[in-house]
Amino acid sequence: MNGLNIRLLVGMTLRNPAQAARAILDVDYPLGVRWALAVLVVSLAAILASLTAALVTVPVDGEPRPYGWIVDQPLILAGLQMAAVVLSAGLMAGVGRMFGGDGTFEDALILVVWIEAVLLLVQLAQIVLLPIMPGLGALLGLAAAGMFFYLTVQFTKVLHGFRSGFKVFLGMVAAMFAFAFLLSFVAAAFGLLPEVPA
Repeated sequence: MNGLNIRLLVGMTLRNPAQAARAILDVDYPLGVRWALAVLVVSLAAILASLTAALVTVPVDGEPRPYGWIVDQPLILAGLQMAAVVLSAGLMAGVGRMFGGDGTFEDALILVVWIEAVLLLVQLAQIVLLPIMPGLGALLGLAAAGMFFYLTVQFTKVLHGFRSGFKVFLGMVAAMFAFAFLLSFVAAAFGLLPEVPA
């Protein structure tokens, strides 16, 4: 990321996420740069996700790969990744403000982009390990999920000036459940949920 030493920032993120978040926010990137970095990160993430899925979704007896249609469409993956980044930034900023925080969407966006950038390194390591050590590669996937939650909590604390990481985590879980409920309600309204056999 322009203005910061990437290698040092990665190390800082792993050792002291709060300090890394403050360093990122102190740069004060223009809004256009934030969106450009978001596009770059989601594009790389889509490419790596396609490679990872190609390694783990092997066709069986000539059958098509599970989710093969999306694996073979990096543009669709990039669009979904972009939607996830925007949604994550919106929830990070919006839910935090509901609980008295003062963070903005623009700052949340650059923090989410950096989280995604760090996770790209995990994805890259996973791609290298999957063909030779598939078990360790799968564990890296679980580690990435844990890292996402941990960094999101720590970055949200800095964004809004919160003190309790536990309360931020509870807020995240509540927001996720609320969003899932809303999504299921919308899906049911449009007939997108599968019918339950009688």
